[in-house]
Amino acid sequence: MKNIIIAETIMQDIGGHDAIFRRGDITTYTALTSEEIVNIHGVRKAHLIITDLALPLMGGVKLCSAIRSDAGLKNVSIIMACDNAEAAFSACREAGANDVIARPVDPIQLFTKISELLVIPQRKDLRVLLRVSVKGREGDAAFFASSQDISISGMLLETDRVLKKGDHITCALNIGHSEVSPECEVTRVSRTKSGRLRYGVKFLNLDTKSLIIIEQFVKINVRR
Repeated sequence: MKNIIIAETIMQDIGGHDAIFRRGDITTYTALTSEEIVNIHGVRKAHLIITDLALPLMGGVKLCSAIRSDAGLKNVSIIMACDNAEAAFSACREAGANDVIARPVDPIQLFTKISELLVIPQRKDLRVLLRVSVKGREGDAAFFASSQDISISGMLLETDRVLKKGDHITCALNIGHSEVSPECEVTRVSRTKSGRLRYGVKFLNLDTKSLIIIEQFVKINVRR
């Protein structure tokens, strides 16, 4: 069982995209202030704290420094959210945060970092056939591609069709008995040894239902 303490401001940022916090192997505690985080952590011994640089009363930097300087509290991973400014990111890292994310918080980015810090299985080298359509190109019909390394943040595609970095595509894939159709953005382009085109794509605005379906699919297949 993993214990997570998360600032209420972060929960408000992610809205209804809270599927990972409802897993059976995770217990989540919310806190309104930095002092409340310290109190909960002292009793529950969290595995991960997700807080906000501007969280009252002492603020995120003092909170992080206080935890790191206490022998009974320091063995915890910390994710800090702050304004998207280098000075703020540097302050969080110097205080001892394991990772820093910009506000408003992107739920997929947050879930990916949580998975990495808690070592939650989130990807598997498995293949799924999917149908792809490219947005914004006249006369460009849908085509098929194979996918691998599926995670809650994105996947790799292999196809003979030429795509460009920055292209927005819709991928329809069948997982178990469910079909999900996430909108994606091509983030990198490469080729396999056989010459096929390979694309790294990230999911955009993945809804909660699709997130749960993909997460469960990956979790089951990682165990095989």
